[in-house]
Amino acid sequence: MPHIMITRDHLGIAHVSAPDETTAFVAQGYCAAADRFWQMEYDRLKAAGRWSEVVGTAGVREDTFFRRIGIEAAARRDWEGLSAQTKAMTEAYAQGVNRWLDEHGHSLPTEFDHHPFAPAPWEAWHCSAVYKVRHVFMGTFMRKLWRGAVLRAAGPAVTAAMKGDPGTGTPMIPATGPVIDLLDGAAAALAAGVDDIAGIPDTDGASNSWAVHGSRTASGLPLLAGDPHRGIEFPNVYLQFHMACDAFDVIGLSFPGVPGFAHFGHNADVAWCITHAMCDDTDVFVEAPGAITDRSVELIAVRDAEPVAVTTGRSPRGPFVLGDLEGDGSVLCTNWTGLTDDTTFECLRPMLTATDCDGLEEAVRHWVIPANNLLTADTSGNISFKIRGRIIERPSANRWIPVPGDAAHAWDSLTEVAHEDLQHWRNPDRGFLVTANNRVSDDGPYISLDFAGPSRHNRIVELLADLESATAADMTRIHADVRSLAAPPICNIIAGLSPATDLGRVVRDLVSAWNHEVAPDSAAAVVYASFRQAWATEVERRLGIHQATFGAPGWPRSLDASRMNFDAGTTLLLRGGWRLLPGLDDETALDSLLSSLLDTVAASLAAERGDDVTAWRWDDQHVMFSPHPLALGIDAAADLHPPVIGVAGDGETVRAGGIAPMLGLQCYLSSCARYVFDVADWDNSGWVVPHGVSGVRGSGHDLDQREAWAACEVFPMAYSPTAVAAVTASTTMLSV
Repeated sequence: MPHIMITRDHLGIAHVSAPDETTAFVAQGYCAAADRFWQMEYDRLKAAGRWSEVVGTAGVREDTFFRRIGIEAAARRDWEGLSAQTKAMTEAYAQGVNRWLDEHGHSLPTEFDHHPFAPAPWEAWHCSAVYKVRHVFMGTFMRKLWRGAVLRAAGPAVTAAMKGDPGTGTPMIPATGPVIDLLDGAAAALAAGVDDIAGIPDTDGASNSWAVHGSRTASGLPLLAGDPHRGIEFPNVYLQFHMACDAFDVIGLSFPGVPGFAHFGHNADVAWCITHAMCDDTDVFVEAPGAITDRSVELIAVRDAEPVAVTTGRSPRGPFVLGDLEGDGSVLCTNWTGLTDDTTFECLRPMLTATDCDGLEEAVRHWVIPANNLLTADTSGNISFKIRGRIIERPSANRWIPVPGDAAHAWDSLTEVAHEDLQHWRNPDRGFLVTANNRVSDDGPYISLDFAGPSRHNRIVELLADLESATAADMTRIHADVRSLAAPPICNIIAGLSPATDLGRVVRDLVSAWNHEVAPDSAAAVVYASFRQAWATEVERRLGIHQATFGAPGWPRSLDASRMNFDAGTTLLLRGGWRLLPGLDDETALDSLLSSLLDTVAASLAAERGDDVTAWRWDDQHVMFSPHPLALGIDAAADLHPPVIGVAGDGETVRAGGIAPMLGLQCYLSSCARYVFDVADWDNSGWVVPHGVSGVRGSGHDLDQREAWAACEVFPMAYSPTAVAAVTASTTMLSV
């Protein structure tokens, strides 16, 4: 009988030695369940539109959406279409999950004390379902709803001005063809959209990664590093894991519920990592209720409440998602690249056995969701960038807002861009590659309208340009960088204001002298961020978009809208769009308003933090709350929330710490993992996650990485048998 050896290191991270790949995937499922089974259960209930069965009415809104868009049905269809080998991988993973569940069903994590039912066995197609539900909102659905709401409230000119110039001249890679004008056709599309959306009743992800060529490293071989940015919930979205068998030996950050290492990892020959390409992968269609066919009614069971009837259906463009099918107004349908023929899982196993950058890029030929900026580095010394994912170029009007449900805007006759035609850059002369969700290139194919600003990308480029003999330790110093390249133009505006109060003038001068480092003890950072939020709130008020809704109550989601309003407000201020706001006709009116806002900000901070401005600290205000999803829905589970901590950085620094006006200066988004892959010596690699490898509160490994994460330190990533043996804390033999 074959045996799997599972060793756990001093951080509780599992290192698996299995006789073959089937048993390796069994072990991966087993260990994922041991570390994160509740999280896996949460994701599959969400995907099935059943979260309301656990938390009651708080889950109904998103359950309704997931039922209508059909995550579960799409996952089942996709799984049936997989190759026999890929199906076998997911079946082995499910076998491991259920092996753990059979052994531990009597002692499940504390969360299940609050569940009204026991978990069902894991099925192979659940792997696809949990992967989809984690990515469906990473596309442009929320952005298009939000811009639709802005267009209806404020008109085409303001909507266009809020977008501004999406990064022209600051691309990640050089152009090789004609430059794309991302704003082409915007005026006509938005003007037409005013009528298209009139019938709608009233009611995004970021990351950094970089690769350094051996010509600029101390070892002569590449370094690959970065950090994905997501909402910092508990448990963390990524799971550290290592598995070896006769076919592969791979270590990295995995998705609980998903076999392989979809985003970050390395084997003996090649390392890979990704950032979100910000791909425009979703369209929203304005339809007449009569266009919705295949209607059916499903009942959502709601804990401690009556069931909710949900009508599903679809138009020729895609599933119906928002609106009232029985009313007189229009409704919304959507299409997303992950809803049809999703072959992403076909890539997971080939990635494990790739032997160089070419092989890894070929392994992801059939990748669909989400579209990523893929960086690779191999032991032959290559570093490479490649867009992976399904890219479908549509009419330019589709980039902006919900569009008419007609043949001109549908996807029927469109084909995806060939893998060979997606952007690529190998071994650049400058000696490094950087991705940070910014504009990919000035030429085609079209990827998105909604790239992140260039500040993080440009700062990493600055830091790498100064390194000639880079080491892994240098990479962790880049992780920790808090210099904002987005701050200077805002600070210049503040420096020119004329506050009416002494305190207003004090904080103005404080910001004027600031070095633009969003450090833990920075008082100027508090003023700078508070001022930006005050301006964003003023923009919302003047345009009447503070409660921007589109299609149905609660859409776009409040946090998404707040974040987008924050970014758009900055764009209006810096690019002259403020002239379109009611009551701001000239610079005198703007200066008066901004000076008043600075006085208000200063008074508010003093009332909260005291009159001693020098005692104000960024990490007192910029605290990271890591909510436990169950505790958000059930008050009795509140003790599952981990402690709150103060953190450095903001959403435009390498050390990420995203904020949104609705949450004040609270950090809601940050690095959900940090990693350094040292191709010259895999054992010299490092990693850390915000909490710990375990999602079980009180397990001992649920929060044991938090202190190192907060200090921007990484733990050694033991890979070789010798290194693993040196950190082994326990060993278990699993017979299969």
